[in-house]
Amino acid sequence: MSDSVNTAATMLMGNTAAPTDHLQGTESDQQSLARRYAALLHRAVFARDAQSTEDALAAAANLGRDLMARDVPLEEIGEMHHEALSLLAREHPELTLAEVAGRVTMPLIEVSMAYSLAFRQQLEQRAQAAVNARLEQSRRLEAIGTLAAGIAHDFNNLLGSIIGFSDLIGDDLPADSSGQRYLELVQQASFRARDLISRMLTFAREMSDHPEPVELVALIQDTLKLLQASLPPGIALSYESPLEHAWVLAEASQLQQIVMNLCINAADAMSNEHGSIRIGLELAPAHHASHQATAPPLHLSVSDDGEGMSAELRERVFDPFFTTKEPGKGSGLGLSVVHGLVGKLGGRIDLQSTPGQGSRFIIELPQLPPEASGSHAETTP
Repeated sequence: MSDSVNTAATMLMGNTAAPTDHLQGTESDQQSLARRYAALLHRAVFARDAQSTEDALAAAANLGRDLMARDVPLEEIGEMHHEALSLLAREHPELTLAEVAGRVTMPLIEVSMAYSLAFRQQLEQRAQAAVNARLEQSRRLEAIGTLAAGIAHDFNNLLGSIIGFSDLIGDDLPADSSGQRYLELVQQASFRARDLISRMLTFAREMSDHPEPVELVALIQDTLKLLQASLPPGIALSYESPLEHAWVLAEASQLQQIVMNLCINAADAMSNEHGSIRIGLELAPAHHASHQATAPPLHLSVSDDGEGMSAELRERVFDPFFTTKEPGKGSGLGLSVVHGLVGKLGGRIDLQSTPGQGSRFIIELPQLPPEASGSHAETTP
């Protein structure tokens, strides 16, 4: 290098700080990072020996990690490099490209590599955190399911005795007596408890060993006819689908329970009993016509314009016995049952919800290929 370059190097490497290393007043974090880059570029250009170069590149790697940690966009690193080069040229016009060409690119390469590695590590950590959260939820649901199954069987035995002996007592009481009326109330409560136990067992039990091809379009339409009569008159129920037929391997009762539970949950989300529930069925958009080996999955969606859910509620909405309803108005098992059934059918469920803007449940189910479902088209409803 020329004498002027060596003089500049003496200034930068000695007791006198580089002009770009001097911070005046209050500055933003972005400006501070840009000044750090300009300073280490000076160090790399005017490095006296290999050790000084290595120190400058190590500082560049640290800067790359800091840029990633502060969510600085990757394209802004190139802008920092351009501004640092411009500043270097203004402060040292005597430098020629031939003298510094090799050194001015090394900090940029080091910063970019460190940034990319930090970005990859961040993605891996986020993915691992998501996997761990799903595993934790699966373990929690499995443990609660096992507990629910044990409790349900014991309660069924007790309820069987209560219902059986109440029938015997009823035979000995006059039909118009107050005891007979009280006994009817006992039996009604016992039947409600039996239905709750049945839902607990549905949540906990394994799927039947004999699932059959089921035509989902017809099943949804039949289920909605039953639902419409039981919903409040102010709630509109609609169904849209471009598909004429869609076959899945399941039990019809399982699919019906999924649709009914989601629709009832949507209706409960409308505090004033006015609104709309929209059911949709379509092919999963991620699959294209080029996927000929297997049939594309199906997307069953249930949307409402109810109250919506916060992030905290979305995290717990599939937990058994979790409910935001008033005491006596919900068991907290409806969505847990749906989650369990969807998993047993080999599918997955996604929830999109914003407070005040309603909710949308999207269920992805494996679709039977035409050759597997065609033979059942005439025999399966």
